[in-house]
Amino acid sequence: MQESILTPNQYKDLSKKIIHAVDTRYRIIPLNSLKHPKYHLKAPVHITLEFEDEKVIASFDDIEAFSYADTASEAIDLLCDEIIQIYEDLNEDQENLGPLPNKWFHCLKDIIECR
Repeated sequence: MQESILTPNQYKDLSKKIIHAVDTRYRIIPLNSLKHPKYHLKAPVHITLEFEDEKVIASFDDIEAFSYADTASEAIDLLCDEIIQIYEDLNEDQENLGPLPNKWFHCLKDIIECR
């Protein structure tokens, strides 16, 4: 079996193609607002947008929340709704949270302010 060895220029070109492919498929952006009259973010949080075929997936990995839609703005709006729903659910049952939901709740408590 013969090994294929890349020349320095081929390696550089391949590296650029890989970086471009990753750069166009994923984006990390700041989320400045939950777009809700009752809840306010104390500071921006970073979310990931993944562009896959005809869909956009928005995710907030700190609490394993995600949403998907046809456009980035729709996916972000749905993610905001999901974050609020998770916060409200965890807040209602604070006394019975396991280790992971408790971690999520403390994360959300640190970033969300009720108006």
